[in-house]
Amino acid sequence: MLIPSIGYEMNDNLGKFTFILDGWYFKPVDSGFIKNIIKNTLQVALNLLGGSTTSTEEAEQERLEPFFVTDVTNHKIQLKLSDSISETVLTDKNGRFHKNIIINSLEKLNIQGQILKYIAFDNDYQESGYEGIIYLMKNKNHIGCSIISDIDDTIKISEVPYKSKLMLNTFKNPFQAVPGIYQFQYN
Repeated sequence: MLIPSIGYEMNDNLGKFTFILDGWYFKPVDSGFIKNIIKNTLQVALNLLGGSTTSTEEAEQERLEPFFVTDVTNHKIQLKLSDSISETVLTDKNGRFHKNIIINSLEKLNIQGQILKYIAFDNDYQESGYEGIIYLMKNKNHIGCSIISDIDDTIKISEVPYKSKLMLNTFKNPFQAVPGIYQFQYN
């Protein structure tokens, strides 16, 4: 999973850019048996807590799937910005990686608007990698960044302070948008 990134012109050295790249490398858990035990146990717990009965098995599966992965640690990832610019990074104990790449010029990069796309390959250097996005900013002093999570009651109703409601709203109940969030975001 490649996290959308930013790149900015360095204040002290105009023309040089810093790109901040982050990602998470994981693989699905192979054991269907363990997965089924956990899924069934969670289903029993959710049924005991109550909640909506309109949730489909497909929706529940989609919500549970990210919890059934294993982190790939100490794995080389090649981050390719262009044919001539690439860096290699190693995943940490949680399968995450972070890399700051400093370049002298944007000339050899395929930038469209304010977006640079890059490719991440695992150390097997498969022919098709994963595409990531870097949003380019003019300089660091003008970067404004908001991070909004979808599980903290800013976009969807989760009821974070109440553990049982949080479980139901995360895994079982239909997603409910926070009233007015659509108008707020798109006006």
